[in-house]
Amino acid sequence: MPALPAVNEAPAVPEPVIVRGTVDPDFEVTVYNKSAALFGTTIFPDNHISGKPRIVEVNMLGEVVWEYVLPSEWSSYTNPGFDVEPLANGNVLFLLPRKGVFEVSRDKKIAWSYYDAKVSHDADRLPNGNTLIGYGAYDSQNDAQAKEVTPAGKVVWSYYAKNDFAKPPYSTISDEGWTHTNAVTRLPNGNTWVNFRNFNILAEVSPAGKMVRAINNSEFYYQHDPELQSNGNILMANHAVPNAILETDANGTILWKYVMKDRGAWPVRDANRLSNGNTLITGTDRIIEITPGGEIVWAMKNKNAQFTQQTAPTLGFFKAERVVS
Repeated sequence: MPALPAVNEAPAVPEPVIVRGTVDPDFEVTVYNKSAALFGTTIFPDNHISGKPRIVEVNMLGEVVWEYVLPSEWSSYTNPGFDVEPLANGNVLFLLPRKGVFEVSRDKKIAWSYYDAKVSHDADRLPNGNTLIGYGAYDSQNDAQAKEVTPAGKVVWSYYAKNDFAKPPYSTISDEGWTHTNAVTRLPNGNTWVNFRNFNILAEVSPAGKMVRAINNSEFYYQHDPELQSNGNILMANHAVPNAILETDANGTILWKYVMKDRGAWPVRDANRLSNGNTLITGTDRIIEITPGGEIVWAMKNKNAQFTQQTAPTLGFFKAERVVS
């Protein structure tokens, strides 16, 4: 007699198919837990070959499935790392420090550009089609630290930190600029986060360009890329020794921490909370995905990286995004 089918047996879920790419001899996936990692591709700026910076997208095996090599005349504008953001239209937005912000299509054509020598680190495409840009490349007290520009390049909003910080102890600070602003984020309430690396402060400013609150903690040190979570918490990369990923509440109180113990990963520049609850972290020589408990479930390393403390910011990984189709 044939066996009866199991009652309420869940149908088998087919394993996602990996689109194969080109092997890069410098990249090696050292950990891939298929049952725990979020399947997709990972896109990031890659500077490790001096003179050949590029935007790279790799599959879960670390194979290159798409790349855009920067034009040679732009190759020097990558320090201290450039920002890459996949857009809803399939294009990729990227920022080159001290050069400008650009949008490139998947067939490697520049679809939009905005030139400004003060841009640094971060640019976000807003729902209204405008672009929010951080300004911290050797900024002065006379510069705006954040601007919103239209597709035509018109500045329609800006924030000047001097309105709130041109006083001791901030007025005399200088390290690669006055504030060295390294991140900007438009919030659901219409306000904007402006992250001052040199002040160890994340400021929330109103549409009127006034600071409504300063978020800080004694452990903040040259914090990078604060990201608002759905529960109101803040996720960020922190440059205190040792480098760590911090999750804080809305007031800056630390609720969760993941310490990067291996100095090869320093400086850590970016952390993104993924849809499966894991966190994607970008360090100098590696990109890792960890569970809330700190287990590494995916890791890709630049196995031939030869970085010093001085060259790591120039040549290492900077930011990464997991792309899920």
